[in-house]
Amino acid sequence: MAWATLIAQSLSAVLSFFVLLAYLGKMGYRPDRAFERREVLPMLRIALPSILQQSAVSIGMLLVQSVVNRFGSEALAGFSAAMRVEALCVVPMTGIGNALSSYTAQNIGARKEARVTEGYRAANGLVLAGGAAIFLVLELFHRPIIALFLGSNGTETALDTGCGYLTFMGFFFCLIGFKMAVDGLLRGAGDMRMFTVANLANLGIRVAVAMAFAPRYGIAMVWYAVPLGWFVNWAISYAQYRTGKWRQIYQE
Repeated sequence: MAWATLIAQSLSAVLSFFVLLAYLGKMGYRPDRAFERREVLPMLRIALPSILQQSAVSIGMLLVQSVVNRFGSEALAGFSAAMRVEALCVVPMTGIGNALSSYTAQNIGARKEARVTEGYRAANGLVLAGGAAIFLVLELFHRPIIALFLGSNGTETALDTGCGYLTFMGFFFCLIGFKMAVDGLLRGAGDMRMFTVANLANLGIRVAVAMAFAPRYGIAMVWYAVPLGWFVNWAISYAQYRTGKWRQIYQE
């Protein structure tokens, strides 16, 4: 599995690079001007905090899984299956956040900041619609969905763990959508400082609550920590959005 992933990702990167070169060639690409400092530095300002945040998330999820490991292989199997379902449910919310990020950057570049606010409101409307649909699916069909991911070897403990996670989390996918929308706006505006702070606070809360309370009060504390982290992330990012400072980031 690990080798298959490595080979697939490497092949994808190489092919994408050659496709990029082909498109650049059509646009008058000059090899001697592949990198210009004034272009690279702004990109690094956006990219490095994102890399840090993604790396921290991966490490944090390993720590959370180490907490779940203490409850046995059956509970871990159910939790892992539920996490796969969650990853699918988060995809539309991630898409909304990414779309708003590009939309924000384009409109700030065009000096049309008022449209960013309109787009943000529209994005939140999409989040509500998507969250309601996800909620209905998870509340009505959580057991067959978990059984599908566990296969024929799924035990009752694994099923109960996965179903417990999904039925609880179904109420909160709007929250992660709101978080990703405002995060996307800040990222598109280049306000990576508060974006990074908010996401690291989210991760820190999830890990701290899971490690501190799950061994004492049960595995459910692992998923109770998730919406709490999402809410803190959203609150920090939304407070920054309300200040309006993101409008001036590209002008600094």
